Amino acid sequence: MESMIKLCGAVMLINLSIASCHAFNITYKGGPRIKSDDGNFEIGLNGRGHFDGHVLYSDHANPDYPAFGSQLIKGNDRDGSNWRRTYATITGRFHSINFKFENDFAVNAASPFPHSLREAWVSTQLGPGQLTLGQFKPYRGLEEITSSNEITLMERPSTSSTGIYSGRQFLTGIGYRSMLRDNLGMGIHVMSLSHFGLPLEGITYGGRAVWLPLDKDGNRLHLGFSISRDTSNKDSLPARIVDVYGGRLGVTQSLGVAGAGFGAPHSNSQSTFSAEAAYAIGPLTLQGEYALSRLDNTHQVNGNLRNSIIHAYYAQASWFVTGEHAIYRKDRGAFGKPQPSGKWGALELVGRYDLAENIDQSLIANPCGTGTSKCQVQVITFGVNWYPYQGIRFMLNYYLSEAMMGHTGSGTPERNDNLSAISVRTQISF
Repeated sequence: MESMIKLCGAVMLINLSIASCHAFNITYKGGPRIKSDDGNFEIGLNGRGHFDGHVLYSDHANPDYPAFGSQLIKGNDRDGSNWRRTYATITGRFHSINFKFENDFAVNAASPFPHSLREAWVSTQLGPGQLTLGQFKPYRGLEEITSSNEITLMERPSTSSTGIYSGRQFLTGIGYRSMLRDNLGMGIHVMSLSHFGLPLEGITYGGRAVWLPLDKDGNRLHLGFSISRDTSNKDSLPARIVDVYGGRLGVTQSLGVAGAGFGAPHSNSQSTFSAEAAYAIGPLTLQGEYALSRLDNTHQVNGNLRNSIIHAYYAQASWFVTGEHAIYRKDRGAFGKPQPSGKWGALELVGRYDLAENIDQSLIANPCGTGTSKCQVQVITFGVNWYPYQGIRFMLNYYLSEAMMGHTGSGTPERNDNLSAISVRTQISF
């Protein structure tokens, strides 16, 4: 880990020293950028700031069953505002070597450097694709791979690191990504189940493929799938699934932890398959994903260890009232946001239904550890996005959430937690 940080720093210092020996020019479009006249060196600075505000409306405790979830939140403890992200990003190239160094200063107080690093890698062209070494996102999931500057709602769905991959978003390792044809791409990765600042133990490997049967601006069909296997131990990020409902400051509900069953071995795995589809026609974009994940050794039944299956899916629709249409980034295999075309900017309306459930939970099998008949979370989100200028966005999200625990036996009441929340964001990026 330390050697990787030193390598990234050395690359940057060497590049800067070499650049001083050559004529160069400076541009400011999309952020300041320095480029040598011979084209062999360039370096740029970018940044983003996401400032959020939240108001939570907790559920009232039901006297028929013990309080849980938002019913345990006291008063307005989780209302307020916070800097969600404050990224500083350095990108560049020296001959055939590309590099990126990105730090999130918003998390420095709780997670000091180098744990605050998001992306820190070097890459080079290899055959038809790009070979990358360092810390970056594994290649899995349409919404997971989309930049936080361009996700349509403030929170990612349960098919992402907000749910299925539970915090395992930026990991360290090696990856290879390529466009095999103009409408066909793939990526594979082998990575540690950790990131800078944590012990480098545990492993994940897998890949993602995307296909564009329709590939025109304003009429694009995206299909894809990804597979991965995460094997964790006590010193790595756990292979677990924790869904977050009610926005970033809402409530977390565990859907299972690999290896939580009594007598489970030291290392345990999570195996995940996900499928994705999206269709963008004019100002309308429809997209959805379905993920099926198996957690090993989550619980015992009659003294024997058992695995459990979690499925998660969402369906989402967005519409640019002002007529813009979503752009497509083939280097990522994901959608981005357009430049506002009107005098008053671009206005986007969006809605999403999201569900995650451990389908093995019952009164006999208890992988969620709740002792109830069900373990499910569903969220309906409505949003409005206003883009007055390129690089500026104002977001308003309203969440209607429900965590369902089922009952604890014949004749007992269903246990539900209904939480609603409003979140707003001011986003500036360059």
